[in-house]
Amino acid sequence: MSTIAIVTIVAVFCYPVVSAIILKLTQRTRDEFADLVRSVLADPTVAEDQKVFVSSLVDDVFDWRFMLIAAVVFPFVVLTDRVRKDMTEEDRRFFAREDARRLIGLHMKAVMAASPIFTLLFAITSGLALLIRVFSVGMSMVVLTWVDTAKSVSPTVGHHTFRRIAG
Repeated sequence: MSTIAIVTIVAVFCYPVVSAIILKLTQRTRDEFADLVRSVLADPTVAEDQKVFVSSLVDDVFDWRFMLIAAVVFPFVVLTDRVRKDMTEEDRRFFAREDARRLIGLHMKAVMAASPIFTLLFAITSGLALLIRVFSVGMSMVVLTWVDTAKSVSPTVGHHTFRRIAG
């Protein structure tokens, strides 16, 4: 039997089993996500636009297509810095909240568990986009702030010879 046939047979029979195991192992994550969604939607300080956004996250939890789309769109977002440009001040305040950050983290874990194969594709494309971004920008404050390390290192990080080399 050829290698392609063996890989195909293993993939057809093993992928559903592996997916089911991953979904079972991440059930607690989805439960915590659901509890947090209820909490955020009941919070009177959350704007209506953000509540609509939070509600849309619930639709994605078991949707395998989310990670496929993310594998294509996220690298574009990273390379073009679109998120920072398109967010309103109200959006920035919402995403700075601890519960909103936790919600996004739980959402990503849940959708990644729903589609392991596209999660792998997402990891590869995102990793490549991040590498391109880091090498194209160099060791600047933008990259270091983006990964949330500049605050804890030093206010002078990024102001050294690497900047002259990358620029």
